[in-house]
Order: sequence, then structure tokens, then C-alpha cells
Amino acid sequence: MNLIIGGSSGLGKSLTIYFSEIDKTLIVSRKLIKSKNKNIISIKLDINNHNLSRLYKSIKKEELSNIFFSVGLAMWNEDNLNLNYEKSKKILDTNFHSITKITNELIKRKKLKKNCLICFCSSVSTILPRHRQIIYCASKSALNSYYKSLKTSLYLRNLNYRVANLILGYMDTKMSKGVATPFKKINPDKIARYIFINRKKLHGIYHLPKYWYLIRLLVGLLPDNIVQKITKNF
Repeated sequence: MNLIIGGSSGLGKSLTIYFSEIDKTLIVSRKLIKSKNKNIISIKLDINNHNLSRLYKSIKKEELSNIFFSVGLAMWNEDNLNLNYEKSKKILDTNFHSITKITNELIKRKKLKKNCLICFCSSVSTILPRHRQIIYCASKSALNSYYKSLKTSLYLRNLNYRVANLILGYMDTKMSKGVATPFKKINPDKIARYIFINRKKLHGIYHLPKYWYLIRLLVGLLPDNIVQKITKNF
């Protein structure tokens, strides 16, 4: 069975289409997804709800082959520096706390098959600063750090699971609609297809589209004041 957290739209929806072709796929989202595909199982659930028993019961005795966290939350029209506690917490919970909680619990409950892929969807916000989105950027940076520590922990515990963190460029989704981006938005289906084709060997950090790796190197070489001027409008 595959598990896709946030499978109702964007990248999660595209991943669902590909992975449901080969195995049962459980989608967790804030709305129920109706499909004629018998491999698709949908449950309506807010992952920020502390009671996630419905999720674990839906998996039952199944073991997971692939887990994808394609969920994300950004409040692009609000300056994160002025967000109240509730909104800041919602961003942090959706992009980081809930993801780590589910991951830890699934490992603890031994719900993962040997060589299972745990795949996080991070953001190029870990590369380029976004001065109006500091809480969002912080949540994605925290997720990146969690990925690194989890990968090391699984290795030292001799747990044979693979972990991948996708540093994703700007995708053309509902969340990014109307948002100005310094680079062209990419169709999430292209990312999903890459993941599907390489699903058996993903393990590590991946910059998608791949040119973001070069941008990361360039940003690391530039003085802070230059980077700040480049990103001041984003």
C-alpha cells in the first residue's frame, strides 16, 4: 500500500494517479476524494488533529511501500512577521509538526515494508529567503533538518527504510495561484512522473527541477546583501 498525505490536489493528486496504477493507495486530505479506481482509498482527515487513530486504522494490517508528504500550507498574502500565534502554529503544524508525528508513529508501529520510501516535499524556500514568509521558510528548513537526522537515525538503528527530501521549485498549484515567482512554475505532473519512475532508488536530497542545485551553489557564493536584493520582491 502507498500512503499519500495531501492527495487531493497539486503534486499529491498527480502522485495518486501514478501510484494507484500499481498498488492500493491511501489518500489523506481535508476532503473526501471520489474515484472509480478501486486502488484508491480516501479518508477525510485534518492531519493537525491530535487524534490520528482513523489514519492508523485505515492502514490496518497493511504494510506501506511508499509514503509521500505532499501537504503544505503558506499564507502568501500575509506578512508572516505579523501573523498571530494561531496562524503561525497552523503553518508550522501543517508543514512540520504533523509530518514528523505521523512518520515517527508509523515507524514505531512497524507499518513500513523493508526498503519503504519515506518522501518529504520540502521547498526552495530553504535556499532563497522570502522576507514576507519567514514562518513558512522556517517550517521547511525544520523539515529538511528532520530529514537529515531521521536518515542518520534509521541507519544507526539498522532500519532498512529509504528517506528522500525533495527540494521543490515553484509549482503551478492552487497554493501558488497568483503568486509572483522568480522562476517559471512547473507542472506538478512532471515532478510526480520523475518520482514514480525513480521510486525504487530515491534516497537523499533531490532538487527538482534540477537547476535548483546550481542556484543553491550560486546563492552560497553570493554576499547576503546581493541575495537580499534579488529576493526582495518574493
